[in-house]
Amino acid sequence: MKHLRWFVRTVGSISEWTGTHICFLAFVLVFTITIDVFLRYFVNAPTKWSYDVTYMLGGTLFLMSISYVLLHGGHVSIDILRKRLPPKVGLSLDIALHLLLFFPLIGVLFYAGTTHAITSIIQRELSNVGFWRPPLYPFRTMIPIAFLIVLLQGLARFIVDVCTLAGKWEES
Repeated sequence: MKHLRWFVRTVGSISEWTGTHICFLAFVLVFTITIDVFLRYFVNAPTKWSYDVTYMLGGTLFLMSISYVLLHGGHVSIDILRKRLPPKVGLSLDIALHLLLFFPLIGVLFYAGTTHAITSIIQRELSNVGFWRPPLYPFRTMIPIAFLIVLLQGLARFIVDVCTLAGKWEES
């Protein structure tokens, strides 16, 4: 039980740290878009780099925030049904949904993201969207990293739910 608590705390710390630090990319994203809008509409000099930078920043911000939101229970859920169920039935439902939906989906996304990232690194992939063709492999590498953290956070939540259902987990 001591090792499970350590795992849950460690994964929670990683998700917390990631979420509280990655949120600053939102400022960079807004700043980048503001510069592009200003240059495009007021100076009549659109940037060549803005589109690539904004989708990479926005994608990284979105993906790296998922585990933080999962840690804090901020994802959309059907609470109207869950609140009407007894606590043990609700926990059992959460456990079943983790096994049936969460782990398979996130596992597939992690595997596919890893495959794409490795291919991108090997090929030294460049973006074909913008004119300046920046390297795409750093962004592609963020995808499996983000889904690995999400997978670990989901596993931590699953452990807490199973142990709570078994009566072996008290919040400390």
